[in-house]
Amino acid sequence: MATTFKTLELGSIAAGSYAEGEWTPDRDIVIKKVVANERTGADLNAVECYISIADVPYTKEIVPLSIIGTNIEYCWKPDLKVPKGSKIYVKCSNTGSSAVNIDIVFEYE
Repeated sequence: MATTFKTLELGSIAAGSYAEGEWTPDRDIVIKKVVANERTGADLNAVECYISIADVPYTKEIVPLSIIGTNIEYCWKPDLKVPKGSKIYVKCSNTGSSAVNIDIVFEYE
């Protein structure tokens, strides 16, 4: 089966602030990979991330966004079945001293 990409654009997150994004697939999917992107190339170590899928938290409580990964080959690969209508929720908090511009990209089948 061909893979498809879905991007949650969290946008610019000021220092000390956070952004949230969510997506509800319109069919059953399998999430193959999750990749973080910072549009200006800034470091992601000071960005904390919380992810829940179908109301199950996968980042007990938070993880540095850099752990999710910024490279399609070296990223989180959950191989997770997600039923149609389940909510995928992401919250990123910027604990750094300058703004970041974050995308979270899901590769799925």
